[in-house]
Amino acid sequence: MSNSHAFIKFGEIADFRNGLNFDKESHGKGCLLIGVADFQKHFTPSYESLEEINPDGVSREEDYIKKNDLIFVRSNGNKSLVGRSLFIDRDIRALYSGFCIRARLKNDVINPLFLAYYTKTNHFKASISYAAGTNINNLSQGILSEVNVPHYSKESQLAITNVLSAIDQKIELNNRINAELEAMAKTLYDYWFVQFDFPFDFAQGKPAANGKPYKSSGGKMVYNPILKREIPVGWNATSLWDIAKYYNGLAMQKHRPTNDKFLPVIKIREMNDGFSDSTEKASINIPKEAVVNDGDVLFSWSATLDVKIWSQGPGALNQHIFKVTSDKYPKSFYYFELLNYLNHFKMMAELRKTTMGHITLDHLKQAKISLPSLELLEQAAQFIEPIFNKHLMLEKENRTLSTIRDWLLPMLMNGQITVQSATTD
Repeated sequence: MSNSHAFIKFGEIADFRNGLNFDKESHGKGCLLIGVADFQKHFTPSYESLEEINPDGVSREEDYIKKNDLIFVRSNGNKSLVGRSLFIDRDIRALYSGFCIRARLKNDVINPLFLAYYTKTNHFKASISYAAGTNINNLSQGILSEVNVPHYSKESQLAITNVLSAIDQKIELNNRINAELEAMAKTLYDYWFVQFDFPFDFAQGKPAANGKPYKSSGGKMVYNPILKREIPVGWNATSLWDIAKYYNGLAMQKHRPTNDKFLPVIKIREMNDGFSDSTEKASINIPKEAVVNDGDVLFSWSATLDVKIWSQGPGALNQHIFKVTSDKYPKSFYYFELLNYLNHFKMMAELRKTTMGHITLDHLKQAKISLPSLELLEQAAQFIEPIFNKHLMLEKENRTLSTIRDWLLPMLMNGQITVQSATTD
């Protein structure tokens, strides 16, 4: 395809419409709603996590989204969010909030997917800032209308989107595989240590990989007064505190870099979404305990309770997050025990209808769990930790693919890189 291309005004190819404002009378069910919180760094909405509202008496048919629409953040207190886009890649009954703008193509001059990728480029971000004439606080239909969109031939647009889509499809495939791997590891752990059906050789009187399920096969259970339930004979009671070491992160604003060498700071936001342009920086000269590497278990203990195995590269651990390690027990043990107890804390908070602001070291000491033999834990780790490693490898691959895609995106859009023409047959 040729490097040469013209531009066309966004307003010549699309119609725009602001979202609806809803009040408390619309609280309820009935229709999915896309709000600013749903954008994050997504390309398409995470449809299964969208909230619902009751649209009765507020919405009209023309307010609903359609396949190939683009939704933009129109206004937000965080300027970096303004202008972010989501591509609607399916037919779905949904509305979008009043803090958003919808763009709907009115002709076939521009491929919808090509346009969606273009809105992810720095050129687009610069265009809306230029059109606004200043550092943009609010996006308007008028500003969007003046954005210059690259106008390649349809064949060239398809070739570009094919390259970028192939990368995204591989990322999505990896995500689906990882979801299966997570479920597989959790099922195996719970089968052994929650249902107590670990493989056991009754003739030899010890765990064995080819043995029978312990509890289901009549393995002896005894009542433990600390746990207040039955556990396999020979097991003991312990606490989350006693099975691992908890290193709390540092207030990284006191450890800013003094040169161009730095570690990105891991806060709860990074635990959830990974690093971004707004991630803070810390000196590399921090205690080694505060450095996080791929595979480390992180436990956010304040505000948002969560447990994750980190996979986004080296970083500096901020306060309010524990790095959890153990010199004795395998990772699968303290990771899943924390994860299972975390759900218990969240359930308690929900039942009390209160917000559990944070958990303390005393909570960890009071969190009683059953303790199998180290031999059994290590046997389980032989099955589970290779799954962790495969999961981590795919996360790293996705990180590499995302970097390549984000590097290719502007180069393809401005014609610095060309691809072979695609065919439509």
